[in-house]
Amino acid sequence: MRRALVTLLLMALMAGFGFGINRFLAARRTSEVTAHSVNRPTQTVAIFTLPGTLYLAQQGDIFKLNGGRFTDLDLPSNGSWMQPAIVPGTNDIVAVLRSAAYSDLYLIDSRGQVLQQLSHNAVTKSIIQNNHWMFWPRMASDGSTIYVSYDEPKTSASYRVDFAIWKGTLNGQLAGREQTVPFNYTGGDVSATPLPDGSILYAKYQVSGITVFSQLALQTRPLAQPVFLTDSASDCGQPAVSPDATQVAMICAGGTGLQSTRLVVAGLQAHKLVSPRVLVDNCLCSAPTWAPDGSGVVYYAPADSTGHFQLWWIEGAGSATPKAARQVTLNLDFDALSPPAWSGPSASAEAAATATPG
Repeated sequence: MRRALVTLLLMALMAGFGFGINRFLAARRTSEVTAHSVNRPTQTVAIFTLPGTLYLAQQGDIFKLNGGRFTDLDLPSNGSWMQPAIVPGTNDIVAVLRSAAYSDLYLIDSRGQVLQQLSHNAVTKSIIQNNHWMFWPRMASDGSTIYVSYDEPKTSASYRVDFAIWKGTLNGQLAGREQTVPFNYTGGDVSATPLPDGSILYAKYQVSGITVFSQLALQTRPLAQPVFLTDSASDCGQPAVSPDATQVAMICAGGTGLQSTRLVVAGLQAHKLVSPRVLVDNCLCSAPTWAPDGSGVVYYAPADSTGHFQLWWIEGAGSATPKAARQVTLNLDFDALSPPAWSGPSASAEAAATATPG
């Protein structure tokens, strides 16, 4: 019985982190992180100011970055908050609250007030394998349709926690219809982004022998065979689609032996990636996110041997002549598995990237 419980808890932990998602990060950080101090975001200011408002997760809390300064949303401390997503047309976000044996989605306003618990995945305390996990919420442009990685269907007889992409609505059934079919025992399908033509771009994890890898995939119809945009050797994941849906930023680890990654941007045309460009090579990069006006990309990466993840900015990431990456924060440690959520207003990065006093 104890052995079965240990197995279950390990599988639950795998679900919480999404087995295979940035799997190199934990290994590298374990050997690199030192006792170097980490500030709370509210104890510091950004090196320069980005336009609009960003929501970023650090150590189980979510912080708002606006005008170069951080505000703690001061959310309830009954779990780890992560993976915020903007609700278009509002000042609200959807965020994940991760507990020990399940995770739920919540609707939160810009001040940190919890407006609604959207899911109730703690099914039972006695048979915890009946509990569920939801991660990587993404909203469609209508402000109502939501996509989420969800470990359904499963039963009390199974320890499988592979995520499928599900589609639902904020004010109706959150997981209304399954969209993808994950490969068994891989972690499954994550980071879904709806495209204007109705298809879904996401990262699909697979296993070949003892190797776990990710490919970017397009789901053009629910439960149909996906269209793969990258090959297995490239091992690309964490897709981020530009606001005009013509560019995709991604993180690729292929050919590095999981010792480093590359931040890559490619054009998206007729269900194909074209003209890929490596913006940052030989890095521990994670969580690319486009500016609301498409003027560039932010991402996380360590700035030194401490391994703590800072926020970086690349102006013109989608152009033929992107500018060099600029470090935005110092002495913080953002959650590398929790991409920033970024809302407008639209403004050129050049005009907004002014020095922050203090």
